[in-house]
Amino acid sequence: MSRQKRLQRTSKNFFLINNCSISLVRWLAIGLCLTGLVSVSLAYEHQESLVDFEEYREDVIADTQSRGKPYFLLFSAEWCHWCHEFSEQTLTRQDVADYLNRHFTNVFIDVDIQDTTYVKYRAVGVPFTVFLNPDGSLYYKYGGTLYGDDFLDVIKEVSVNAGPGKTAFGTESAVVSYEPSLRLSVDDLLDFPVSFRRGVLDNVDSEEYGLGRGQKSILPRTFLYLLETGFDNDRKEAVDWLTKTMERAIENIYDPVEGGFFRYAETRDWRVPHYEKFSDLNAGSVLLLYRLNEITPSPSLIEAADTTLRYLTSTLFDSDLGCFLNFQVADTYYYFFNEKQRKTIEPPKVMDKIFSDRLAATLNYLIEVNEYVSDAKLEKQVIRSLDFLEQMIQQDQEVHRYFSVPGNLWSESGGLSDYAHVAHLFIRAASRFENLHYSDVASRLVHVSISKFYDEINGVFIEPTIGSNGNVEYLMSLNGLLVQAMISLGDRLDEKEQNIIERVITYYSLMGEVLEDRLWDAVDWDFTENYVAYLAAIDQFDLD
Repeated sequence: MSRQKRLQRTSKNFFLINNCSISLVRWLAIGLCLTGLVSVSLAYEHQESLVDFEEYREDVIADTQSRGKPYFLLFSAEWCHWCHEFSEQTLTRQDVADYLNRHFTNVFIDVDIQDTTYVKYRAVGVPFTVFLNPDGSLYYKYGGTLYGDDFLDVIKEVSVNAGPGKTAFGTESAVVSYEPSLRLSVDDLLDFPVSFRRGVLDNVDSEEYGLGRGQKSILPRTFLYLLETGFDNDRKEAVDWLTKTMERAIENIYDPVEGGFFRYAETRDWRVPHYEKFSDLNAGSVLLLYRLNEITPSPSLIEAADTTLRYLTSTLFDSDLGCFLNFQVADTYYYFFNEKQRKTIEPPKVMDKIFSDRLAATLNYLIEVNEYVSDAKLEKQVIRSLDFLEQMIQQDQEVHRYFSVPGNLWSESGGLSDYAHVAHLFIRAASRFENLHYSDVASRLVHVSISKFYDEINGVFIEPTIGSNGNVEYLMSLNGLLVQAMISLGDRLDEKEQNIIERVITYYSLMGEVLEDRLWDAVDWDFTENYVAYLAAIDQFDLD
């Protein structure tokens, strides 16, 4: 069998593994539980792994090139079921570990901590595997889980064939090419939101609902934008479709016992859920449900909203710490049991790390949710979480990437995503709670962001490890958040800082042309989430 065909074959194998039927998933899950084979520790205590992993750091490739070996980069997440499955079922095999240790430099990447590295390598989903040539250039990459023999075949092929300038067939994420605008066109800015709304609505699934004809998920920013903007006909179409979409989500990727929506479903008809629960996804879903219910009252929508809000304020709120947590890990058997049965078993673990950007996104939604429920408990939890973030900023004079609950410690310097989300949050909180102190915090974060991330040559905020055009949609989203915060600060910015707003708006003003190409050949629709913050910035920008 040729190298090309072998790699294609293994890519198909992991696709089939991740798309097995619900009944098979349930049977395997219960069996693994009863035999004690399910573990959630190995990938994140990989110091004890049979594989000799290097912890990722910015210069890890340069520091190890003298070894002359190809690289095995494993992108993994603590909340990800298939990541643990890969670690348990594949990396525990002695022959696999021995081969990796002998022939590769192995690098472990936690996608939540090293989020910019995930973006840099254009990873898609987790687990995600990247093989680099010994010189650090890309050889092959793919997403998904491969079991022992198939994975061993792949690493043997890579070891034999990798070399300077070599490449092989693998997963290719969409590479967005963009030439930024050099002048501001009001017509382009006016057309962009219209094109976005119409382009998304033209691609709704009229049979199964949701977006597109592939995997299905709730996209809170996109869905809320469609609900809140546009002309009457567009809004009516959006309301009808979103109502049916959320009804399907409640039927298929919702936990009716404890509340909360799962991350996504693999199939067009909403089957094969991935059972992770994220705080920001669920907070956004609650807000969407309340807004839909306000327009078209529905008992099923309001019940799901209320139950999911209770889940957020109980399971995902750490009362000792005074802050919302971000993730509850996936579990492929727990959610098949009823309330009585669940009381006899351990629930899925809630991760004991808090990520600044995820927390900020969660609180942004919950601030608006409380306008619908006027819940004193929720408001107190939101304010305590805001205080938790502010204490970090005051104490260390910077935003950190994440907080470890067991260690009671903030770690890693925050990136552009952290600063943008937190600055945007405090502007929203200042308005909602009429608190000028929150404006002071936002102002300080904007000024730090300008000094740390603003690229004077290109006129945009960049993540240094990615560059101005490394992932243009991702960077556009973060620039949009910061510009919204800057517009809201108004006279607190000097003339030079005010000019940054127009430069950022100008730079991305031709992204409507990129959007047309993306809409044409899209398979997964998560990319739409990256457009909303910039579109919201356009709405706030003075076009006169």
